[in-house]
Amino acid sequence: MVLLFMAGAPALAGDGADPTAAGEAVLTLRVDGQLTIDPEGRVSEYRVEGKLDPAVAGMLQRAVPAWRFKPILVDGKPAIATSPMRITLAAEEMAEGYRVKVDNVVFWPNTREQHAAAEASRMAHPDMRVAGEAPRPGVRILSKTMRPPVYPPEMMQAGVEGIVLLSLRLHPDGSVAEAFASQSSLLNVKGRPEILDRGRIMLERNAATAARRWKFTVLAEDAATLAPGDLTVRVPVEYRLGAMTEGGSLAGQWRHEFRGPNRPAPWLPPEDATRVRVSDLNARDILAGRSPFELSDRSVIGKAL
Repeated sequence: MVLLFMAGAPALAGDGADPTAAGEAVLTLRVDGQLTIDPEGRVSEYRVEGKLDPAVAGMLQRAVPAWRFKPILVDGKPAIATSPMRITLAAEEMAEGYRVKVDNVVFWPNTREQHAAAEASRMAHPDMRVAGEAPRPGVRILSKTMRPPVYPPEMMQAGVEGIVLLSLRLHPDGSVAEAFASQSSLLNVKGRPEILDRGRIMLERNAATAARRWKFTVLAEDAATLAPGDLTVRVPVEYRLGAMTEGGSLAGQWRHEFRGPNRPAPWLPPEDATRVRVSDLNARDILAGRSPFELSDRSVIGKAL
């Protein structure tokens, strides 16, 4: 009933919140690791970090080696390439148990060491690109001022936690031109879907409002010539209750989400805007641009294991 009362707040133009967008209950699990492809785009090696349930590990062992990628060119030639990998799995309860599918897979640095390695690789091979695609402009986007939003008191009192995935379009000077809530989830809660959706929308509006005041540093040879996609960052905003939850990485742990739809940011092509989902990221992750790792057949996303 607290969430129902809160839903009367007015909408904020351009924040992405859609009162008609219904959420769904889903179990998700993240698997962090590393993947290497050969010059033809075939998986030559992969590994995962931490311990997995043997059944889950067996599913991935059958699935991942069959994935195919667009070859990566270094100095114009196909090359062996390695990238951090995060697989998000989703489980749907069935009569005979659970049906597990690949919810998404992203190839982004997840740790400080991986970020350093990725930057060193970029500096050593500035023309690294995906086969068949034009080179992308060299640009780095770093956080400068990101004051977190105030936890809505009603949500805190109700013990509701959540996460909002924001897509931000920046001005070349690093200020935020547009803040769009691409997707959101409430964590480890159950209730009437229409009430939970109102709670999600409240967090989306709250996060987008705070993000409009954030500042970033855009490093590029000529930032004024960058396209909207080059000036887009994706930032997860978490609403956590500290001592009521365990900190640290969520890799290897199933969690219950009440998750809304993944909506494309209006300034990006849908195929680019929806490649990252709210379930894929941890707090303090900031994703800019696109990874050079591209699945050549994205039908593996959503496929049962």
